[in-house]
Amino acid sequence: MYKGFAKFIRGKAFSILFLIVSFLSVGYTTVRIGAVLECCFAVKVYGVLFGIFLLLFGYMLLYHTSKRKIKKTRSFYELCSVVLSFLLNLVLCLLAEDFIGMFLHFSDSKVYILAIIVSVLLTVYGFLHANHIYIKHYAIPLEDRKNPVKVAFLSDIHTGTFVNKRQLRKIIDQTNRMQCDYVLIAGDTFDVDAFDYCNLSEIAEELQRLKAVKGVYAILGNHDPVSTDARMREFFQKSKIRLLVDEIIETEDFIIIGRDDINSNPKRKALTEIVQKICSDKPKILMDHNPVGIADGIQNDIDLVVCGHTHKGQFFPANLFTKWSYGKQGFYGYSKTNKTHSIVSSGAGYFQMPIRIGTNSEIVQIDIT
Repeated sequence: MYKGFAKFIRGKAFSILFLIVSFLSVGYTTVRIGAVLECCFAVKVYGVLFGIFLLLFGYMLLYHTSKRKIKKTRSFYELCSVVLSFLLNLVLCLLAEDFIGMFLHFSDSKVYILAIIVSVLLTVYGFLHANHIYIKHYAIPLEDRKNPVKVAFLSDIHTGTFVNKRQLRKIIDQTNRMQCDYVLIAGDTFDVDAFDYCNLSEIAEELQRLKAVKGVYAILGNHDPVSTDARMREFFQKSKIRLLVDEIIETEDFIIIGRDDINSNPKRKALTEIVQKICSDKPKILMDHNPVGIADGIQNDIDLVVCGHTHKGQFFPANLFTKWSYGKQGFYGYSKTNKTHSIVSSGAGYFQMPIRIGTNSEIVQIDIT
């Protein structure tokens, strides 16, 4: 499934390397911020700072084992993620200052203060920017199309810890204003374990408001409950959304194929097996949450593949690792190989940290001609 750097980044060696780098970053940040406090207030609190930063970072790592159904647990996680967003920006600013300082001399106290101000501004910008939703347009010419069709493509909403009901409503309102013929949702409607603590009735009521003349279709992502969980089909039925799990459906204009997520179900049906059931010449649209599925789409002469999952990296420097992991085609945006068009969205929501820097929260509008 994964090769090269993509395989390395998902292995134990990278996890160990990540922990080492993170621990060193905590130490580096402690020394630099401790120096700021010592310079400005003549106090030495290195040990206290190190303990606080280690606690925050450790809790972020262990959050998956915590009791997320408890609101206070989620609130503390939100606080930790905002603080760590600031610390990440601060580390990058201080590293930049260290590099520039090799060539130019600065007053330490002024540089420290400037780094903190810039980090605060970046964090505030990243938070506000993540909550702003952009519309990304693509025009896709498909063979044998007589009438133009407009498709709204959503992915990675991540309803839960950060994307609350109000933000979900904003996403749905913006989608409805596009007045599309179809709405496609390519997985990760929920954040990790959010299905267990969200008010599902309220979320279903919001999703019911999605307007599409010819239907709303969805697949599952790696953060959604697994496809064998009967609650998922029940939820999407209540939401008036057709869930496709290694299934096909023929509409007025297309054959829509929805695949199960490859991370949640590595033994999912082969695409070749699925498309054998197609007895129509209509253009085929494949929804596959993970962009690794694009290769399958090309091999099976799919006309259009839509994916999410990558978030375009969401923020620096994660975007670099994501691009190295998935390559140009699977990282973000539009690509074409042979007859197969593919689109990878950065997602309408966000996860892990409530910020976006260098990426947008987006809804994709596909004008098919």
